[in-house]
Amino acid sequence: MTGPPPRHGAPDDLPLVAEEVSVVIDGRPVLVDVTVRVRTGEVMALVGPNGAGKSTLLSVLAGLRRPEGGDVRLDGTPTRSLRPRVLARSLAHVPQDTALDFEFTSRQVVLLGRHPHLRRFAPVGPEDERIADQALRDAGADRWSDQEVTTLSGGERQLVHIAKALAQEPRVLLLDEPVAALDLRHQLHVLRLLRELARRGTAVVAVLHDLNQAARFCDRVALLHQGGLLADGPPELTLTRENIAVAYGVRVVVRHDPDTRSPRVVPLDIDEGSGDTR
Repeated sequence: MTGPPPRHGAPDDLPLVAEEVSVVIDGRPVLVDVTVRVRTGEVMALVGPNGAGKSTLLSVLAGLRRPEGGDVRLDGTPTRSLRPRVLARSLAHVPQDTALDFEFTSRQVVLLGRHPHLRRFAPVGPEDERIADQALRDAGADRWSDQEVTTLSGGERQLVHIAKALAQEPRVLLLDEPVAALDLRHQLHVLRLLRELARRGTAVVAVLHDLNQAARFCDRVALLHQGGLLADGPPELTLTRENIAVAYGVRVVVRHDPDTRSPRVVPLDIDEGSGDTR
């Protein structure tokens, strides 16, 4: 398993913090005064309806978009003041769109994750190759190690990009819909991998659409609604029928699943009087 060695920080160990972040795109507020604290050793899900601002918030956390208001800090330092290479030594981001135009093999793509740790113009060494190969195995992508990424399916490319992020050995891992293109087996593999990374001390934030996956595999769920944070806390406190009705405009029942020991959301009907109508 790649990743940082196990850490035993205090419960309030917060490597990444976004304070009162606001983002405006084409004159429209997409995020409004959102505060998110990413904790060491925790898997946090960002959930909410389409257009709620999940991917935008993840981009802000990753340092890819500068907010119009608020601030993001990595270990107390504003991310806007960090050079990309320095940021990439601690933080890795897996986007939704994993299409690549260049004819690299999967292994070559994963080795790109080692570049932030190399001296300028230095070649990869045996240890970098070992870490990349382990990352491919951990992500379940080692079968395509020597295959060009342009020949892979969307789900296979997704696993390669997850492996690339693992090869960075980040303390904070951000993923935008990491299981959306995967079959059921690989979804479970990746979600269990995220749990294992958190156990070893990585702070993990993932945008998820499946509320039951979020409830089962995540320690904390942040529910976005119309650019704001409607709820943030353990799944059983966030994924309530009242919160889901407000955010999604759907009537649900929330049951305790005895097999997974987590809340299970069962949709009943559309509630025409509520939900995000943008």
